[in-house]
Amino acid sequence: MIRAAALAAAASLAAAIPGTAGADDDARAWIERMTRALAEESYSGEFEVESAGRFERLRIIHRVRDGHVEERLTSLSAEGREVVRSGDEVIAYLPDQQLAIIEHRPERSGLLGRMPRFGPEVERWYEVVLEGRRAALNGRYAMQVAVRPRDGYRFGHRLWIDEGSGMPVKAELSGADGRPLERMRFTQLELRDDIADAELDPGLDRRRFRWVRQVAQPAVEAEGWSVPSPPPGFRLSASAIQDMVGTPVPVSHLVFSDGLASVSLFIRAAAPGEKLPIGAGRAGSASALSTVVDGYQVTAIGEVPSTTLEALAKGLHRAPDDRR
Repeated sequence: MIRAAALAAAASLAAAIPGTAGADDDARAWIERMTRALAEESYSGEFEVESAGRFERLRIIHRVRDGHVEERLTSLSAEGREVVRSGDEVIAYLPDQQLAIIEHRPERSGLLGRMPRFGPEVERWYEVVLEGRRAALNGRYAMQVAVRPRDGYRFGHRLWIDEGSGMPVKAELSGADGRPLERMRFTQLELRDDIADAELDPGLDRRRFRWVRQVAQPAVEAEGWSVPSPPPGFRLSASAIQDMVGTPVPVSHLVFSDGLASVSLFIRAAAPGEKLPIGAGRAGSASALSTVVDGYQVTAIGEVPSTTLEALAKGLHRAPDDRR
């Protein structure tokens, strides 16, 4: 699975036993090693995602060259959809709609998904525990690490980190009851130094695609929107005004994060006579909530419990015009 030159695991970590002195430090060391591997290694592989009864197979190619990251994610199950990333520019190709959507994302948000990263602030809200050595991919062993929320405002994670490479070969997102909401598992994974440019090109005929660029402009003081009393640990981490596909007016986009979990709030003004929808739902492992605040539609989306979405969405406050 992994090239011979992959980093070897330290024997003391490989033999670590959950519950012994220093196990939490070892768990953090494995998370840090995984973070470095995801940031520095080039690799390709196939993985499966199971969420809310939906199963999807995907292929990923990830290249790091001189600090520049390029990725290509291809669905092997859903009508050939592809996502291609170069630095902070991401293009999603939707062949069923003949649509290509261009947007900018922070360079650290890779296409494989958000994996836990730990610092002193994050550990106020999560406990990280080494659970032991487990058989994982193709007979290789991995270290199993649990990331447990300290309260009911966030979900938990479980990771299987390959001993040889430091790559996550399996991951689960768990709800408040401990049951998995989403599972990701690699079926093939190889660290590579030989990824050619052609492998990162989308395998689609793009000549008939309609191209849409989602433009976001930084919002000054979040356009007067704030959440005076967010759930513990959640803070405003980004805000912008952006055009979105299918939305006739610009949308205010606020992101709240505890350093690991994040929630997006999309706020838009209602059209004259428009009846704004109210309700809640789920798309895979993400929860969604729509409500109305001061005549504006507010939609909250995130991989967090519904109580967190409700606290953020219904806690929104808009300052009077003379204060903005």
